[in-house]
Amino acid sequence: MSNKQVTLHAFETENIKELHRWLNDSVSISMVGRTPLTFEQTVNHVEKKRQNGDLLLAIKNEEKRLIGWIFLRNIELEHGRASIGILLAPEARGQGYGKPAMEQMIDIGFKQLRLNKIYLTTRGVNEQAISLYKKIGFIVEGQLRKHAFFEGNFYDTYFMGVLASEWGGKINQEGYRQENADLQH
Repeated sequence: MSNKQVTLHAFETENIKELHRWLNDSVSISMVGRTPLTFEQTVNHVEKKRQNGDLLLAIKNEEKRLIGWIFLRNIELEHGRASIGILLAPEARGQGYGKPAMEQMIDIGFKQLRLNKIYLTTRGVNEQAISLYKKIGFIVEGQLRKHAFFEGNFYDTYFMGVLASEWGGKINQEGYRQENADLQH
């Protein structure tokens, strides 16, 4: 079990160069199912996310090195829900950074934004991600059969979600996990 530490920071414009590299990594392209992006397209992608009100954060490791980005998008406060996404640098994948980054972002979603649900979609071929999401507490809520094409085959797409009430104990009105609420008094 990894005990890697990460910190989340505002995703700055100077981080786009690294994001461009990560997005154009062959594994990233195949898992998301898109074509490579030019630098200008990457800049436009980030700007569009900002204009849409997405919460974009940079992931930094123990040495304060930029190793990924994580975001909440489609934030609908009136419905208490948002979608989460993460992308790690190729050299940071499989190193134990995804779990703490996801957990911190989910905490932000439930504690600060007071969301009721955080959800995601992933391709069935991405077994490593599915395993991680399940460990964190996401539950498969639905499945689109043979929905994504990857390396000559069709794979299912999974819809997964986690509710505030399922996230490490109930979150009270002050925004603390119930298990930690006694420590606040």
